Amino acid sequence: MTTLEWSTQSVRAEIFSPATESRPARIRRHRIGRRRRRNLRAVNVLLVLVCLLTTVGGIGSVVGWWRTETVLSGSMRPGIQPGDVAILRQIPTTELRVGQIISFHPPHAGYIVSHRVASINRHHGTWVTTKGDANNVADPWGSVRITGHNVWIISAVVPSVGYLSVWVKTPVPHLLVIIAIVSLVWLLAVERIWRR
Repeated sequence: MTTLEWSTQSVRAEIFSPATESRPARIRRHRIGRRRRRNLRAVNVLLVLVCLLTTVGGIGSVVGWWRTETVLSGSMRPGIQPGDVAILRQIPTTELRVGQIISFHPPHAGYIVSHRVASINRHHGTWVTTKGDANNVADPWGSVRITGHNVWIISAVVPSVGYLSVWVKTPVPHLLVIIAIVSLVWLLAVERIWRR
């Protein structure tokens, strides 16, 4: 082998050898790969949590463990603001106490009200008088009879997400959310296939 052939082969070997890649370039590529894997792992964990919370919330609502209501009026200020989401659970009417906030249909009304119990009368059933925290007087419909053996009370309040839930339920945003979720699932699936 001549000196010229030997030097040509060594130069070619150095050009095509991965070992000739500079150390900073290898470190940079390694860090980018590690950051990408960490981001994908975080997205996967977030998706699993969202799916789990949605599933648990849906099952609990269908079974009757709890339900949610979006607060639209300011009658329970300052504790509960318009736009908050109230999480309700059922308790037996025998456990109902003054001071608890119940969710009910007022007489001859097609909407739901969540107000605090001001007084209870258990003569011939359970009758309650309610009042909004922001109101100076009790509710105008007087005593309301609680029908059935259970009553819905507010057990927790999630601030300021109610308007988002109302907005998402309108036709165009609802469609956009569905498209975004389906697109995200497809992108993750294609990315996984592409990596293999």
